[in-house]
Amino acid sequence: MDNITSLNKLIEVLKQSDAENYVSIAKNMNIPSSDFKKFAHWKNESYARNCIIKTPEFELILICWKKGDCTPIHGHNEQKCWVYLVEGEMTELRYKSDGECNLTECNKLQMKAGDLTYMHDSMGFHLLQNCEEKEAMTLHLYMKPVDTCMVFNDSDKCFDYRILNFHTIDGVKQI
Repeated sequence: MDNITSLNKLIEVLKQSDAENYVSIAKNMNIPSSDFKKFAHWKNESYARNCIIKTPEFELILICWKKGDCTPIHGHNEQKCWVYLVEGEMTELRYKSDGECNLTECNKLQMKAGDLTYMHDSMGFHLLQNCEEKEAMTLHLYMKPVDTCMVFNDSDKCFDYRILNFHTIDGVKQI
């Protein structure tokens, strides 16, 4: 497969591909951060989830991170997820659960622009964090749209289901 060097090409290839090709597609992305300008929106209080495209087969979400922004520990509602670091540096922490809401950190990955990581609920749970001084952007490719997911509640030390929202859809502010 040829390198995918534009966001428009990525969307075109995904629309024409079967799900079993997504891993190859994700591994061949080399998209400049300038392609994401229309979708790059930040929030003051936390990271921003910006929907680029959502179809029954896949969704692309651009998450924009300020310094210190961090997701809670979460799953992906049994969907495959590839995270491509568009710009900046991020840390991914992975956790295993004993089934009783006791979590153990099992992997730590430092990511830089151009890096790709993969996550599925069968692998456990994870969180992403921008520990750097500058903003970061990550592109998330989900095999099927993820409208809800399990999120670890720090105060109760257990998982809750969360309905997911978008800050923008196709560059238009929602919430």
